[in-house]
Amino acid sequence: MAVFFSSESDTNFETGEYQQFPRSEPEDAAKEKTDKPKFRHLRVVLLSFGLLCVLQAVLNISLRLALSESSDKGETEEDGCPESWLMFGSSCYYISSQRKSWDDSRQYCEQRDADLVIINNRQEQAFLTGFTAAAWVGMTDRAVEGTWIWVDGTPVNKDGLQWAPGQPDGAFGGEDCSDLRTMNDFIGLNDLNCSTRIQWICEKTLF
Repeated sequence: MAVFFSSESDTNFETGEYQQFPRSEPEDAAKEKTDKPKFRHLRVVLLSFGLLCVLQAVLNISLRLALSESSDKGETEEDGCPESWLMFGSSCYYISSQRKSWDDSRQYCEQRDADLVIINNRQEQAFLTGFTAAAWVGMTDRAVEGTWIWVDGTPVNKDGLQWAPGQPDGAFGGEDCSDLRTMNDFIGLNDLNCSTRIQWICEKTLF
């Protein structure tokens, strides 16, 4: 700092280095700077959300086109079960809502290129259990009492399937046909008089 004195007067001057103070920015400008990162982040989020919506729309359209193509082809016995039939493994099953005797039930199945169901194991039996309280299956001991065979002539593996408690019992003067029961405390295969009118289960193999 330099100091000047004047001899002609008592006046003195002081000079110093000039210090510039930063100008305070207007409040709106400062707020705008703070808000810019927020808006940038919001734009990124909205853009990502928009892309996800477009991707979802494309996937939905593709799925609908695939389903419509499959329905246009129609369902044939080669690639699926007929309408109202259920698929399990390589077989299709029809559970009736009507009631017929064992012989009439079998005839109904044969007219549809099927037969009364042959139950091969407990897994298949478990699948069929529960659709109805009682339904005919393709099992009989008409040829030899007590020797149960399936409609295709193969012997029944009695130990490999679940029978209802105490069955077969040959009660009421002869029960030569078999049905599948789903009743309280009475679940499994049962022998029954072949003329009894109950529901039935048809089976046809796909291949």
